Amino acid sequence: MTTETISSIRKRAWQTRRAKYGVHGHNSSYSRASGPCADCERMRDVLVRLHVEGVLSEGQASKAIGLHRIELRQRADDYGNSL
Repeated sequence: MTTETISSIRKRAWQTRRAKYGVHGHNSSYSRASGPCADCERMRDVLVRLHVEGVLSEGQASKAIGLHRIELRQRADDYGNSL
């Protein structure tokens, strides 16, 4: 049985990855968008609208959206001004 060190196994694995994917060893960028995705933003807009219409309380909406109540109030004001 051959005993290989972890570093030699990793080195061989990276050689395989680079042969398959190129210099960086992966097929695409690992970076993420800085803001929420379009679906998440639409969901937030709907939750703000439901809060403005009285379906959701401020606490329920802020928890569902994941924003502080002050940010929710600002979005609710923006929604009200856009009507």
